[in-house]
Amino acid sequence: MKHFALTEWADFVRGVTTYEQTESMQKHLDEDCSRCKQTAAMWTSMVAFGQREVTYEPPPSALRIAKSYFAPFKLAMRQGRTLRLARRTFDSLEGQPLAGLRGSSPVAQQLMCQCGSVFIDLRLEPKPATRSISLAGQVLDSSQPGGGLAGIPVSLLSKEDTWLETITNPLGEFQFTFSPAPHLELLFGMEDTAVLVLLPDAEGLV
Repeated sequence: MKHFALTEWADFVRGVTTYEQTESMQKHLDEDCSRCKQTAAMWTSMVAFGQREVTYEPPPSALRIAKSYFAPFKLAMRQGRTLRLARRTFDSLEGQPLAGLRGSSPVAQQLMCQCGSVFIDLRLEPKPATRSISLAGQVLDSSQPGGGLAGIPVSLLSKEDTWLETITNPLGEFQFTFSPAPHLELLFGMEDTAVLVLLPDAEGLV
């Protein structure tokens, strides 16, 4: 019994074979060739997956994370560092209804992020009088005595621009004051790694 090639079955399920070849291959399937039925079923599944992929819309949170890598990745590459994303392990406002808090006094937000043995403690505090946000943080390494990482370059990124820059003090502390903006990020330049932290939307804090 003659069997058809993988590429021929790929063309068959996509409907790009000639009329004569389609007739011949369909007849072959009707003769109950299990080997070619499996091949045709595999290609049918792959074509169906490709058709669904065109209409797939990723969630906004996944898009933001993907887009957030572009500018920091280019910056990390220029610095000869590998980019890694820190994981948020604590958020003091998580689960709280921000809409209900806006009528009261602005609330400070405490965050803890982790990347390996490095812990980044952040406090976002609104300053309503100046319509600004104060960000104080500390970079700690649990594998080192004392913990605080001194002299670490810290960049506050807005979209594709480096907005503000500073260096951690001997205790690993740093501070920024900035106007509220969406999709802000912090980039920490470690020895051979650049650690990226995605900041929450600070516009809702003030």
